[in-house]
Amino acid sequence: MMMMSTRDVDPLWLFPLASKCESLTHLNTLFVSFLILLSCLILNLIFWAHPGGPAWGTRKWRNPTSPPIPGPNGLPIIGSINLMTGLAHHKLAAAAQSFQAKRLMAFSLGHTPALVTCNPDVAREILNSSTFADRPAKESAYNLMFNRSIGFAPYGVYWTTLRKIAAAHLFCPKQVKASEQQRLEIANQVVAVLASNKRSDIRVRDVLKLASLNNMMCSVCGRKYDVSSVNSETEELKDLVDQGYDLLEN
Repeated sequence: MMMMSTRDVDPLWLFPLASKCESLTHLNTLFVSFLILLSCLILNLIFWAHPGGPAWGTRKWRNPTSPPIPGPNGLPIIGSINLMTGLAHHKLAAAAQSFQAKRLMAFSLGHTPALVTCNPDVAREILNSSTFADRPAKESAYNLMFNRSIGFAPYGVYWTTLRKIAAAHLFCPKQVKASEQQRLEIANQVVAVLASNKRSDIRVRDVLKLASLNNMMCSVCGRKYDVSSVNSETEELKDLVDQGYDLLEN
């Protein structure tokens, strides 16, 4: 009986709540929205003021005990994405020198934290450490490759097994020697295509992409295609490969 009466009284709390909501006029709503936007702006400015930019400021907020890494602040939202235009390696080296980042330099690409080093000892340690073995892959890469590709599989027993198989059967001296004639034929086809179009504009990337596709099809399926000639089958294969790259990029 007591439980039923309590259940009947609970909906009465909706009436004062509704009256409170009705008291929110259009002016009050604008004021609350302004306060929310102002708070977000202040937080972005606080994160932006941290060395390395907004992405590293967010990480510092979550882990305040981590030591700061020198680097440019960039812009409040996009960070230092302008460093990736043009000759990015020259710009990154100049930025590291200006901030005296002798070992590591932190910068932000939007909300993604990034690190760069100009020190060969640090680079060697990073490349040889299993901590940095996993590459940053998108969810589309895992879904497209079913998390089984040697290029996108996470570091572990499965990946090391794939690497041993590839080293023993795909890239061993015997296999490389066996496919030497195949690679020589494809290289001659590429040279012939470039030589025949020396008086006209040609996209070298398209020729190299077709040569890479030809080499892959010869190794995997035993099918050979001529780089200089394009038919419906090669166009379909190129379209499938382009769709795969688009899925990985997007």
